[in-house]
Amino acid sequence: MKEIEDKILEVITELESWERREKKVRARLEKDEADVSELDRINEQISHYQSLLHDMKKKMSSTDVSRTIFRSGNP
Repeated sequence: MKEIEDKILEVITELESWERREKKVRARLEKDEADVSELDRINEQISHYQSLLHDMKKKMSSTDVSRTIFRSGNP
């Protein structure tokens, strides 16, 4: 089970990275310093990682999911 937990943590890290990037691009968009297409691509990535995370969690028991989320620091 450790292997799937590690993969979930990697996906969470990647998702968080895309979410941070989305905030930065939104701020740049407000200043007309970014292109909307960049935000569209970021949102596609966020959706991809959210779906992947959802699918991975389905493969685990609820106890394993809770433990993994606790390890990630994301309540």
